[in-house]
Amino acid sequence: MKRLLLLLPVLIFLASCSNEFEVAAPWKEVPVAYAILSPKDTAYYVRVEKAFLDPETNALQTALIPDSIYYPENAITVWLERTSNQSRVQLVRVDGTKEGIIRDPGTFATDPNWLYKFKPTPGSVLIPGETYRLNIERADGKPPITAETTIPKDFTFVTPSPAQTPPFINFAPSTNTNVDWRADANAVLFNVYFIIRYREEAGNGTVLEHVTLEWKAPATVDRSVLSSGVIRGQIGVRGSDFYKFLSENVQPTTDRFRYFEPMSIRIEGGGKEINEFQITASANSGLTGAEVLPTYTNLSEGYGIFTAKNESTLGGIKVTTQTVDSMNIHPLTFGLNFRY
Repeated sequence: MKRLLLLLPVLIFLASCSNEFEVAAPWKEVPVAYAILSPKDTAYYVRVEKAFLDPETNALQTALIPDSIYYPENAITVWLERTSNQSRVQLVRVDGTKEGIIRDPGTFATDPNWLYKFKPTPGSVLIPGETYRLNIERADGKPPITAETTIPKDFTFVTPSPAQTPPFINFAPSTNTNVDWRADANAVLFNVYFIIRYREEAGNGTVLEHVTLEWKAPATVDRSVLSSGVIRGQIGVRGSDFYKFLSENVQPTTDRFRYFEPMSIRIEGGGKEINEFQITASANSGLTGAEVLPTYTNLSEGYGIFTAKNESTLGGIKVTTQTVDSMNIHPLTFGLNFRY
């Protein structure tokens, strides 16, 4: 799977209104880099660009010129280093558009869409629990631009229980369905997804279609630290939210029957840098916020975020017959014609 490891669009640097603004200030180049590393990806991408402060040029116009936002190919070398043994690999510059990664249209030039890529071999895959350093070396002799992040370790499911064969899950309209897992301290922000699968059959038993739906759980994740130092993650999903999702994504029918097939739960956990960025961004938001917002970055110079995430999936989960019984009498789902 190819994923563009971008967290945020590149920043536009605009001067705040001030009577003391120095209109003759010299042009200044500011490095900008973004990446989210995941051991589950088959290719890793980093965006490295440059921002600009130029008193004589409109920044919005300059942003549309590729040479103004990208470093020349021979100006920088991008490395990814595993800090525990100092082993490192060089990323190569590629056009993201040709990689199937299309940059959203907007303020910045979209063609070319330069990114730095590394496709790992079996011996160079990212290792959960290890710390990695981004190292951007500049040919002009300036100090390298660096940042570090630690890959969250794989997550362990507690509920539904992987020890059950198969694991079962029940969605009752008036109660919560719990998902419980364990993680290490490097996973701070979590998202939980249900991958719902069902088949449709004609009255004579002929299979008409297999359907897969992905539902991001709307519940808030409760993250706590156990006495052992292990992180506990937990959500409680309302059964009525599950029914509502199905009613909005599955059409009522009278000429076919539907049967749940084993579903999966995928947990994604992001690194502390994402959380720290969100805290910084919200610190001065709202009507009482400061005039100049603080900017979070973990780069040694410039702006951006170098962070990591991981994900774990529990599959083969069967929906209980009680869930189907409840759906067949619930006003949101009784017309969907699910059976067991």
